[in-house]
Amino acid sequence: MKRRFLLLPAVLLVPMALNVEAAGTVQGQLGIQIIIGAGCTVNNGTSNATTNNFGSITFGSYPSLANNIDAQSVGATAGSSFGIECANATNYSVALNSGLNSTGTQRRMASGGNYVLYNLYQDAARSTPWGNGTNGGTALAGVGNGANQDMVVYGRVPNQTTPATGTYTDTVQVTITW
Repeated sequence: MKRRFLLLPAVLLVPMALNVEAAGTVQGQLGIQIIIGAGCTVNNGTSNATTNNFGSITFGSYPSLANNIDAQSVGATAGSSFGIECANATNYSVALNSGLNSTGTQRRMASGGNYVLYNLYQDAARSTPWGNGTNGGTALAGVGNGANQDMVVYGRVPNQTTPATGTYTDTVQVTITW
C-alpha cells in the first residue's frame, strides 16, 4: 500500500509539468539619439598619425626674378586645393603662419643661406594677404553650410634681385579653428 501513495503524487505532477510552456510578450523601449555638433573636416588633403598635408604651391623654374611670378595651391590628392566642410552655421577661420624662414612679416623660401621672397593671398587678384593676424595678413573667416568649400591659396613671388641657383623651399603651418 505504501507504493500506491508514492505513485499517486508522481502521477499528479506530470500534467503540471507539461503545462509550463505558455506564449507571452515582453515590451520595452530603445533610445535613439544623434548629436549634430559644431565641427569641420578637411577634404582633399592627406594625413598620417602626426602630420596633415593640405597641398603645395609650386612656382616653377625661372632663370630670373625680374617679374612677378604667380601660382596657386594644388591639393595633396587629386583636385585643385584643400576644402573645408563645416557643420551648418559653424563659424570657422583658416590662418597661415609666416613659414620657417620669415623675417618680420615677410615670408621667404630658403636654399642654404639664400632667400626668395614670396607672399600668400586669399584671392586671385592677390589683394588680400593671408596670414594669422600677426604676420601682415588676416585669417580667412567663413561660415559652414554643411558642404565642401574649396580653399585656394594664391602665391606670388614679387620681382626682386635673383639669388644664386638652387631649389628654394618653405613650409607654412595651416591652422583651422571653429
